[in-house]
Amino acid sequence: MNAALFQEIQDFMKEAGWRKIDLAQRSGIHMSDISRIFNHKQPLSLKHMDAITNALGLVEGFLYPFYVEECFNEHKLLDKRRSVQFLYKCITLGYENQKRDLLLTMVAETSHSVRTTYLTYIFSVAEKLFKANKEEKALPLYELIVENESNDFSEQLATSYFRRFYIVRLTENAQMALTHVLEHLMCLPREVRMEAYLWITAYYYRREQWKEVLYYAERLESMVKEGEYYARALMYRSFALARLGGSLEEVLAVTAKYALVNEYFAEIAAGNRFAAYLDFGYLEYADEYLTWLEEREDTYVGLPKVLEAFVHLNRLEDANRLLDWYKHIIDDLAVGGEQWLKEKVHLDFRYAHALYQCETLSLPEGLDELLNVANKANQIGNVERFKKCLLVYWKYRHHATPDQKNKYIQLLSLKECGEIPSRSYAGDAANLF
Repeated sequence: MNAALFQEIQDFMKEAGWRKIDLAQRSGIHMSDISRIFNHKQPLSLKHMDAITNALGLVEGFLYPFYVEECFNEHKLLDKRRSVQFLYKCITLGYENQKRDLLLTMVAETSHSVRTTYLTYIFSVAEKLFKANKEEKALPLYELIVENESNDFSEQLATSYFRRFYIVRLTENAQMALTHVLEHLMCLPREVRMEAYLWITAYYYRREQWKEVLYYAERLESMVKEGEYYARALMYRSFALARLGGSLEEVLAVTAKYALVNEYFAEIAAGNRFAAYLDFGYLEYADEYLTWLEEREDTYVGLPKVLEAFVHLNRLEDANRLLDWYKHIIDDLAVGGEQWLKEKVHLDFRYAHALYQCETLSLPEGLDELLNVANKANQIGNVERFKKCLLVYWKYRHHATPDQKNKYIQLLSLKECGEIPSRSYAGDAANLF
């Protein structure tokens, strides 16, 4: 045990009037271990230090400022177990100085082999954080791997690129992050590559880039022939086919395949059959689809499509009743649940609602919403939705206010839908230090 930590513990024991045997009894640490630790014959593990901290009546982490030195072994190298455990606890409990000191030590190491080893320590902590749903805390660690890994073909680097993309996939940095993932796809371990294909497909689905959806759904399907990933690959493939010139029969055939995977996907397939009919212009299925949706907790998923069908059928009173009856669900779209999916459905709903407002001559509200949806579509790179909004606006342009005309011109002037501003990721990792 290092001198500063040893003295700190001794001072608290003296204040409490404890001997080593008292500390052993109150901490639950065997007396032989206590003796070896105090005689500097055994390193103090984080588990034992936390037990001592608790026994002394101190708050968790009170002794952490003294523990960094304990992470080194007799060869002056960081011990894997102690340094990995300590780094994880420092990050989760918010001990920034100790986290910074450990990470600086790791990335500043001059020996290539030792530094490579330290990067595996950082990666293991990042993975533990990621799998514990502490993704934002894991992100800066993945950034360090990306910045410091010298082997361009390592699984660790490829996985870090993918994790980074997954974490930022709903932000303006998603496209830049995805570029690196695509360059390293073949270096990913098989299980992680399957996960990557799924989330890349979902990313393009959110942007309604159907050629890419089809391509990556087929890549995922080629890797797995059963289970959830197989079903989702087929589901995304059916969505893409419906918009890329596939026939209704083809779409229904693919839907029938993933319906066989399990009961959950059988239910999903039942609803998606109705959605497919609506996509192919059989709008008379809107009522059956709505009836099916009413029995489900995720009713929100199909409401935009039903609302749009009612508008195209000129069933505006039915559309109004839908808006009133499901107002509580519609209001909840922007919060909770699967964020990325609800965000897409919310955008779909806003578009359908704008159509309804325009058809009922609720202007300029309808045109305002169309322009706002177009702007949002541009931000997330949804070219198809962007164009649809501007086409509908053009139909009702004679009702536009001067401000709306200016917004329309501004949208037309955009060079590229979904243009992502250039940004360096280095700032995120730099914040660690």
